[in-house]
Amino acid sequence: MGTARRQLGYVSSLTTQTVTAGTYGTATGGTSSPITVGGQNYTLLTFSSDDNLVVSQAGLFDVMLAGGGGGGGGYGGGGAGALVGLASTTTIYLDAGTYAVDIGAGGAGGNTGKVERGLASYIGTKISACGGGGGGNNDSVRWYGGHGGSGGGGVQSGYFGLTVDDTFGNNGGSGGSGGTQAGGGGGGYASAGGSTGGSTGGSGGDGIDISSWTGAGSADNIAAGGVGGGSTAGTAGTGGVSGNGTAANTAGSGGNGSYAGTGGAGAAGKVWVRFKV
Repeated sequence: MGTARRQLGYVSSLTTQTVTAGTYGTATGGTSSPITVGGQNYTLLTFSSDDNLVVSQAGLFDVMLAGGGGGGGGYGGGGAGALVGLASTTTIYLDAGTYAVDIGAGGAGGNTGKVERGLASYIGTKISACGGGGGGNNDSVRWYGGHGGSGGGGVQSGYFGLTVDDTFGNNGGSGGSGGTQAGGGGGGYASAGGSTGGSTGGSGGDGIDISSWTGAGSADNIAAGGVGGGSTAGTAGTGGVSGNGTAANTAGSGGNGSYAGTGGAGAAGKVWVRFKV
């Protein structure tokens, strides 16, 4: 089930019943921790790998999902996976039962042809967040970045990946022209990837600190775009990593573009569920 369904996650699914009033339910699954946000006590369930969300008492649940980050290309940076549920709190009603939680894998990096996009993260069939677009290559096959939650960085001027919905991500940046061989940065949740007209890669789009939602005691930055590769790698955005061809290491972030080598892998997504106690 997981593999087949995850291949369908090109677009974020928001066909969910969003509820603003009522009683919160109770559930188990993932890693459970008590948190306090805005003076309200919650139980937070964090899913970093495929698992089941078991709802023992039907009711409302706040949810947030990050899709897997796109892989970096031979030059273009990978786009971040879509981040659903942070811009405005997404609260859904779940009946008692078991819901499969699928965590979208990050896309593998590449250096020719089409680079892998990230896969979608799901809570059953209720809601999903699509993966990020892969970065572009300078091989006349994939000059443009792939589309996704955030778009991947392109290689030539005007070639860049698009976000499927700017509520959940941003576009990638475009590369240089005239054989400069530098790629654009992948889009991140908080900003677009940087474009370049020279030999330095474009900056990776900024990720976002989600600690205000999860109640973490320190910053927790995720969903950054990968930097564009070049003779000098692009500058990492918030939550990103430095260097040509480096793999992403924060949830939902895109891998870095390389300098005519193999791009870095995108990071897997993540799912969070919380309910009032």
